[in-house]
Amino acid sequence: MAVRSVFRRILTSNWLPLLVVGFLYLTGLHTPVIALLQRGILATGLFQPATDLPTTYTPGGPVSTTTLDFRMVDPAGQVVNASELTGKVVFLNLWASWCAPCLAEMPNIHALWQDYAEDDRIAFVLLNTEDELTKGLAYVGRHGYGFPVYRLLGGLPEELRTGTLPTTYVISPAGQVVLEHRGMGQYDTRKVRDLLDRLLNDRVSR
Repeated sequence: MAVRSVFRRILTSNWLPLLVVGFLYLTGLHTPVIALLQRGILATGLFQPATDLPTTYTPGGPVSTTTLDFRMVDPAGQVVNASELTGKVVFLNLWASWCAPCLAEMPNIHALWQDYAEDDRIAFVLLNTEDELTKGLAYVGRHGYGFPVYRLLGGLPEELRTGTLPTTYVISPAGQVVLEHRGMGQYDTRKVRDLLDRLLNDRVSR
């Protein structure tokens, strides 16, 4: 009876929310729980990126060699020069495993990636910004995401520098940033696919 009384007092006290929050933080479960809640917010369609091409966009224009001037490391530990992707449409997402909004948007990025996974004219780059890729790879593997994951090695060029995670860019085959969205976003949409398809049709031959 005494134990039941104690539990009853806990459940009806004002301390319960604090105890729950404290438990989540101590166990490290707060990030996935927040991500799950934010995933529901994303499903409302309130966080869709702007997909209108910039007025400066010119199909087949001069190739910029600066936008993809950075290096990254793949899961096998091999260094990859992002400049190798010049001539492709690049979907670049900056993220970290501790970032709840980053995790919240991953299911819809995975759904978008699945539609283009066999198209070698487009590259999806999920670029982890942490010092180690271990936690990020574990999370991606645990949820069955198939998109390519890399770890940033060094800094990013000025066009891609941001203080916000997640941040997503779509880069044209000529190296022009045509979409920049800071914060979580819903990418599994017809508008995003239309943008990618337009860029693929305008693709510059390497």
